[in-house]
Amino acid sequence: MFKQSSRLLVVALAGEGLLGGVALAWIRLRGLGVEAGDPVAGIELGLGAAFLLALVNYAILRLAPPIHPVRAIRRLYRETLRPMFATVRPLEIAGISLAAGVGEELLFRGAVQAEFGLVVASVLFGFAHMGGRSSLVFGLWVAVMGFGLGGLAHLAGGLLAPIVAHAAYDAMAISYLRWAAHGV
Repeated sequence: MFKQSSRLLVVALAGEGLLGGVALAWIRLRGLGVEAGDPVAGIELGLGAAFLLALVNYAILRLAPPIHPVRAIRRLYRETLRPMFATVRPLEIAGISLAAGVGEELLFRGAVQAEFGLVVASVLFGFAHMGGRSSLVFGLWVAVMGFGLGGLAHLAGGLLAPIVAHAAYDAMAISYLRWAAHGV
């Protein structure tokens, strides 16, 4: 039988693979001019952006005053996300993060943003990360991250930078949840 963490990896690979497949079909059918961008700049900008997003996330979880939106995000991390990722292993973190970075960025930045613009892509990105009314604040935070990732795609001239940023940020966030989030 699969462990919980192994099931998460399988679900991430299947779900994000489906998103990526839909995005690639959409990009091709609509003839959208989607590029990867310069590889060196994409990796450098992506890693820099991931580090900045991780710092902001850490500040929200550990340093921000406990106002309502901050408490809502902390509760989501404590009650939903930390238990979900409590047993993931490093290779599973890498697989989940890479799948999310590729699948979601192909869809939201590669297809939706190319077709409808930054605002629509960012708002839909936020909605896609909500699990209901209790995660509204988290959805807003993810929409803000979507604006950053969309701007990064524009700045870097392609999808490599936001894919790297998304995957690296997710790896840091999941690792934090797995090993350091006690007391959030």
